Amino acid sequence: MWAITMPTKLAAFAWRLCQSILHHLFSNGPHWLEFVSPKISNEDYERLLTILWALWSAKNGNLIPEKDRNEKENPDLDQAMMSKPIVFPTKNRWIPPPMGLHKVNFDGAFDGGGKKGGIGVIIRDNEGFVWGGAAIKIDDVMEGNINEAWAAVKALKVAQEMGYRRIILESDCLWVLNLLLMEDVDDGSYIRCIVEEGKRVMGELEECYFHHIEREGNHVANLIARHSVITSEEDFYWKHDYPNFIHQSIMCDAINL
Repeated sequence: MWAITMPTKLAAFAWRLCQSILHHLFSNGPHWLEFVSPKISNEDYERLLTILWALWSAKNGNLIPEKDRNEKENPDLDQAMMSKPIVFPTKNRWIPPPMGLHKVNFDGAFDGGGKKGGIGVIIRDNEGFVWGGAAIKIDDVMEGNINEAWAAVKALKVAQEMGYRRIILESDCLWVLNLLLMEDVDDGSYIRCIVEEGKRVMGELEECYFHHIEREGNHVANLIARHSVITSEEDFYWKHDYPNFIHQSIMCDAINL
């Protein structure tokens, strides 16, 4: 019956999840877990972790309807994504921020045929826990560059509106990060307006740093952005939680910490 065996790193992450879940159940939950762990067998401890892990997975699985999980991807969108040049093909992985900061990863997806875009935002802490995020649709988008610029601004706004004021903004889109750092933008009136809005939001944060990452390390935000383009649902925001379709990617990043 209890044939599930967790890898060492997964068990360690499950321990942190246990503490978080029990903290929400009752105030002294984490202390109870530390007290009871040495008094039970390894087999019972693994059962406890497995049960709480299953509860956590089931809880996050209720956010997205089943039909969306099995929905086929748009081949036109796939073609648009494949046509983008990969500047840094070297594989990389997501790295957590220093304690006290939240890392805000963002990405944009663009469907040139339908002239629509999608934005993905995911916010995590130094232990890989998800603190918030968003899947946002953008209609009547003429260029992928405009969608990427909006993705950066929306990511800043999501973090600000959710109360995270000390952040690291991370993306595989290097040119957008550079634009936000430039004092003067000569990239056309519309792009300039978007960037100025982003700078305004940055000025209202306590700390805002920038980090470029290769595409492989930004895959969670990319999944959310692609989902935003494909799905027929409205914009979707979450806090202290996340939708089921990114669960596996979130766990992969957390296990590799």
